[in-house]
Amino acid sequence: MATIEANGIEIYYEEHGSGDPLLLIMGWGGNAATWNPQIEGLAKQFRVIAFDNRGVGRTSAPEGPYTTSQMACDIVGLLDGLDVPRTHVFGISMGGMVAQELAIEHPERIDTLILGCTTPGSSRAAGVAQLRNDISTFRDANGKQDLEWISEFLRRLWTEEAMMKATPELQDFVLSIIRFPPTSHGLIHQADAVGAHDAHDRLGQIPHRTLVMTGAEDTLIDPKNSEILAELIPDAKLVVFDGLRHAFHLERPALANDAIINFIHRTDRETKADSARHLVEHTALGR
Repeated sequence: MATIEANGIEIYYEEHGSGDPLLLIMGWGGNAATWNPQIEGLAKQFRVIAFDNRGVGRTSAPEGPYTTSQMACDIVGLLDGLDVPRTHVFGISMGGMVAQELAIEHPERIDTLILGCTTPGSSRAAGVAQLRNDISTFRDANGKQDLEWISEFLRRLWTEEAMMKATPELQDFVLSIIRFPPTSHGLIHQADAVGAHDAHDRLGQIPHRTLVMTGAEDTLIDPKNSEILAELIPDAKLVVFDGLRHAFHLERPALANDAIINFIHRTDRETKADSARHLVEHTALGR
């Protein structure tokens, strides 16, 4: 089992493929194995780095509180341990909140930024009252939920079609949680970090070329939050997948992967073109 000691905890990680690094930051309760439906496609293009956030899976689960800023510092330690100075970043849900903090507080570590089904936080986020109520209900149950709650939660992540067919992607998701179950206190602390996240007024500081994605039918994180993110992050691009919910990236991995790969490759081309143009302009001025 590959682990790195960073920021006072042991972080479990996996690497797949080769090429430019692409870091995957999972959402609440998930772990590196939860990314399985996407990893094969992404690893054909990139050196994919997946890991377990603090509190879940095979990473340490210290007592809280946790914050999204703290989890961004965990990632800096992981990247340092892997000798990765910069990386493309794809963060989902809570992972998207952590990715925002990473981009704002440690901008030198990111090449391109991709945010999925996430929120800027604060009282100005869309659907914030419902999200905070969900967190409060979960805390009141001390992080322990019955099968009815789990079934309803899955329906907020996956479409009815995926639930009815019990697709391989859905089975992978459930199996990842069963194989590497999160701790109750880790889930509570992660949920608290989600509730406390607030990057709204700092999003304008993000200098990276950014892609924001969401499922149009997401009932866990209001899709309007992706519109807010795309509006507040300079020059961000927005992609909305019709008919999909919170787990759009797992339910339709090829669709999400194509968007990610095309965005990174297009950004690389534009960056090289900008560099060439600046070189020409600098040379012309020097004559």
